[in-house]
Amino acid sequence: MLGVLLDVYESLVSGEQGPVDRPLDPSDPAGLLGAVQPNHPSDPFSFWEADLDERPGEEPQDDPALRRLFPDAYPDDQDASDEFRRFTAAGQRRERLDQILDVRVDLDVLSTKPLMMQPERVEYWLRTINAIRLVLATRLGIVDELSADRAEQSAGDDPSDVIYPAYEWLGVLIEMLVEVSWE
Repeated sequence: MLGVLLDVYESLVSGEQGPVDRPLDPSDPAGLLGAVQPNHPSDPFSFWEADLDERPGEEPQDDPALRRLFPDAYPDDQDASDEFRRFTAAGQRRERLDQILDVRVDLDVLSTKPLMMQPERVEYWLRTINAIRLVLATRLGIVDELSADRAEQSAGDDPSDVIYPAYEWLGVLIEMLVEVSWE
């Protein structure tokens, strides 16, 4: 389930329509072969150019989930928010995509043996899972306790709805990761 949620989250963050295309290889269950990190070119000038490049999609988003993931820095000043976004959006997207890749690498390891996570890896997992949960909450219309109760009730009325159970499952996973990181 986490792999599917990562696909949805990755396509949302990257701006791609649908999952990012990766070769299918039985020896690579997480699809990491060919998961080239174009965000790490060897030429530092290319790196800076890509980081400051204004891409379509760096402007304010119509998608409420993207607005939650990349909120306006200055809600009362749209010009300042646009300027801030112009200089930071590419870096924020790159950081989220790198964290998605880190979680995918860990899932690939986990498919073959137990995973021993270092504290910084737990942080990547927490950030990524929390962001996915935030996207699901936005899709469910959860903004407070009352709307969370309504979403739970709606899920109970429609057993085919998998979004709310996924939202709850991610909450449990976050709780477990936090508990493990405290030990």
